[in-house]
Amino acid sequence: MIREYEEKIGKFEVLLQRITSDLTSNVALENMTPSDVWRRSERDITSLGDLTKQLRDLMLLLKPEVTPTIKRQVDALLECLRVFKETLKKHGLKGDSKAALEELRRASVEGANLLNLAKKIRDNPSKSLSTILRLKEVYDAKEYLSAVSIPEASFIRFENLKRAIRNLNLSILNVEQTLKDLKNGLDAVSDELSKFQSASNEKNEG
Repeated sequence: MIREYEEKIGKFEVLLQRITSDLTSNVALENMTPSDVWRRSERDITSLGDLTKQLRDLMLLLKPEVTPTIKRQVDALLECLRVFKETLKKHGLKGDSKAALEELRRASVEGANLLNLAKKIRDNPSKSLSTILRLKEVYDAKEYLSAVSIPEASFIRFENLKRAIRNLNLSILNVEQTLKDLKNGLDAVSDELSKFQSASNEKNEG
């Protein structure tokens, strides 16, 4: 999840920079017709909207305790993008292009704010989720090591090591059983000595 989140942040940042440099900073677009402006911006604006929603979902998972802040910033950006599109499609007048680009500049500011928040969440996700993600990474690593192919020589060494450990465990079990038998024997001898001592004491008393 963290890797996916970082990729989304990277794509969002690149896209936001492109929109800023190619659209909001391009004064010549203000003199174009709204249809031409939309034709040049549609792909990036649509992608930014989709990416914003994807980021939102991941941010809510990674830091649920700041849900109101996440939703507020996401909604602000999406609203700017919506107004930008509607302004261009409203009347088709050249003046609409300038008004739409002003809205897009506001969207760039909102996008920068959202990007900063996304990076903060990346650097400091919810503690409970961090623990879960670390455990998942350990599990994934274990699964990988189980599935990965290893050279035959290494495999043989691992098998020999496993066999040696198994033999050692058997030897330990044998020693434990021998000690157990010895203890039982000593207990039996001790019981016999106790009986002999009791009988001897009774004889002396008689």
